Order: sequence, then C-alpha cells, then structure tokens
Amino acid sequence: MTIPPTEPHPEDWANLERRAQSHQRWYYGQQPKKIAEVMSQLVQRRGYAQVRTLGEWNDAWQAAAGDAFVAVTEVGQLRRGVLEITAANSLVMQELGFEKERILQELKTARPDSGLKQLRFRVGKIG
Repeated sequence: MTIPPTEPHPEDWANLERRAQSHQRWYYGQQPKKIAEVMSQLVQRRGYAQVRTLGEWNDAWQAAAGDAFVAVTEVGQLRRGVLEITAANSLVMQELGFEKERILQELKTARPDSGLKQLRFRVGKIG
C-alpha cells in the first residue's frame, strides 16, 4: 500500500523557512574568525597593550622626574587622564607635590597624545 503524494500544508512551509534560518545561523556561527579579530582579543585579554604603555610611561617618567625620584617612585596606570604615581614614603610624596606642575608639563610634552590631565600621588610599596 502506497500513500499518494500530497501538497505540503502552508504551516509546513513556515516551519521549513524557520529551520533553514536556524541552520544558516548555526552554519555561519561556525566560520573561522579573522586573524585581526583574534589578535585584538588576545592583546586585550593578556594585557599586552598595558605592558607596552607602562614601559612608555616609565621612560617618560624617568626623563621628567629625574634620577632622584625614579629610584623611590613607581608609575601606575593612566585612568581618565589621571596618572597614578606610587611614592615610597610621605616625604617623597610631599617633594613630588612641590614639583608636580613641572613634571606634569614635561610628561605632557613627552606624551602629547596620551590625554594626560593630572598626576595623583600615593604612598605605597615600591616593587
């Protein structure tokens, strides 16, 4: 006994289109990513850009602050235009406060594209 062929019901067509779209999303979701996208994610996750930037800030800080301050300070991160500097003790922090405007201008000259607006000093452990 054979079943005679029938025309598909309109609801079956809608279901077929939905399944085709679902399959298409699955298939294109499995495509390889561009190497540029993978590399940017890697740099962001591992923090390589911050390490490079920190090295550039260390060089600029050494030139602006001088050898006397470099030995007892450490450059932190730049957040919203404020560069954090950790000093070994409160005496060094006070001396930095006296030199703040001069150092800020030299840092702005050394790194004009950084968006530096202010320096923030704090006492902490120098590693």
